Amino acid sequence: MYKLGHTLETYGRDYAGAIFNYQEAIRLSRDPVSVYEIQKRVANLFFEQAKDTDKAIAAYKKLMTFNPKSLETDFFQFRTAEGFFKQNNFDQARLEYQLLIESFPKSQYIEKSRFEIGNTYYMEGKYDIALESFKQVGRYHNQGEYTVEAEFLIAQCLEQTNKLRAALQAYEGVKSRYSNPRIVQFRIEQLKGRIKKEGK
Repeated sequence: MYKLGHTLETYGRDYAGAIFNYQEAIRLSRDPVSVYEIQKRVANLFFEQAKDTDKAIAAYKKLMTFNPKSLETDFFQFRTAEGFFKQNNFDQARLEYQLLIESFPKSQYIEKSRFEIGNTYYMEGKYDIALESFKQVGRYHNQGEYTVEAEFLIAQCLEQTNKLRAALQAYEGVKSRYSNPRIVQFRIEQLKGRIKKEGK
């Protein structure tokens, strides 16, 4: 059943068929190690290919209880948080990201988790809270992978809360390091126009 599932996944791109056969292999197997490895494939397929976040979350949570001391548990926790984020369940996503930060202080996913916590608030229009969350990224991960993106979103939050001069300064500070400086320059020109018009 495992080999058939692997063939369907790898060569047939039949992900539903692969999941079915993997689950049958799990049901029939008496080897905990094999079950664990197959369950990982099932969880990843639900998340990446089937786009079924409910089943992906359930599968990752099952993996965490199956072997809580695994070196991959932080990844499963991160994927759980990502699943809730994809569902726009931002309250639960924040809880899951925060749990990762607290439970796995050396995880490679901590910076992204802090960044995504800020994103959840931003998506909800809670710009003041998002601002403080994005500042945490720079505070804890100076020159990290998400530092520049967090700085850009800090400028966005300032703009959204009508702190126009502070936003302008933030855009100017990030412009030379941002992946798309044209976007930043556009925001700068727009802000200069608003400041001149509104006298702020």
